[in-house]
Amino acid sequence: MADDDDLWFLPGPPDDIAPTDPPWEVAQQKPVFTPKDWLRTEAAQGRGLARAAAAFARLDALVSDGFAKRLALAEASALLWAQGDWVPVEKITLYGLLRESSLKDARALSLADWAQRRLLGVGMPENLAGFLGRRRAEFDGLEELGQHPIGIEFDGLEADWHAAQRGLKDAHPITQAAGLFAAWRAFGLSEPGAAVEAGVAAMKIGAVEGRALRFLPVASGGTIGQGGAVADRLAHWYAAVENACLQAEMQHRRLNTWAKRAERASAGLSGKTPALLIEALQAVPALSARMVAQACSCDKATARRNLNRFAKRGLIREITGQGRYKVWVAVTQ
Repeated sequence: MADDDDLWFLPGPPDDIAPTDPPWEVAQQKPVFTPKDWLRTEAAQGRGLARAAAAFARLDALVSDGFAKRLALAEASALLWAQGDWVPVEKITLYGLLRESSLKDARALSLADWAQRRLLGVGMPENLAGFLGRRRAEFDGLEELGQHPIGIEFDGLEADWHAAQRGLKDAHPITQAAGLFAAWRAFGLSEPGAAVEAGVAAMKIGAVEGRALRFLPVASGGTIGQGGAVADRLAHWYAAVENACLQAEMQHRRLNTWAKRAERASAGLSGKTPALLIEALQAVPALSARMVAQACSCDKATARRNLNRFAKRGLIREITGQGRYKVWVAVTQ
């Protein structure tokens, strides 16, 4: 058999092809996120979008700072539930004011407290690392297996997410919120299965047209984050926004009714604490005597005395059943 050097009549390899290059064409990869799909779907689902936008506008006209805090707690709890962490709003309330938690739920409570603060804050900065509170790293990769990306890897994913945001700029803010929630999870800006960071970012974007409410309620209105076709995802998102806003509106109505009843029932009580206690119970879903003392600027003895008076009048109830570290909620039903 002749040596390769003797096969002078065969053409040599092209100058622009490296010896390691494959002799076949590389198949084009399907984009992870396509903004045009969401724009087309929005146009086809105008009725669902209109209902969601109207529900948000009605709620936005009703909301106060205290009630917004209550809603933020509910949304933080619902986002945790969406990723498999069951932490009720009462626990998040206690953690936010008193930093009380058990070791098993400390991470979830810290994340919920971050979510509540970001939801109530103004706007959403362009720098996602700053928004998320992540420290810059000197290396590219993962902090540890199963954790969120950092460093150069995060910078690249953030650029992809902002590109998706620019692609959705002509969509309604509620549609943008749905699409960018999906894009966040598709790009992997948080650890797999996480919903809180993506949800908070989406809720801030969806509420840019709000006057009083700085976030878009959605997680408490139904299951979000399912896979499937864009049409199904967007329909679920619109329905969740509408349901969450309607539930919040009903809750607002119940709290107002309770406050009027509490004012009548406590009219004969002396001091400023009863009125401040009513305001505090409208703002947060649960209170301890220590929290009442902080909110009403009184000592614990005064706080306990007024809590007991409210309980005897059927205005509040204790939910722990403990002799110490009691927690109280308004009886709005």
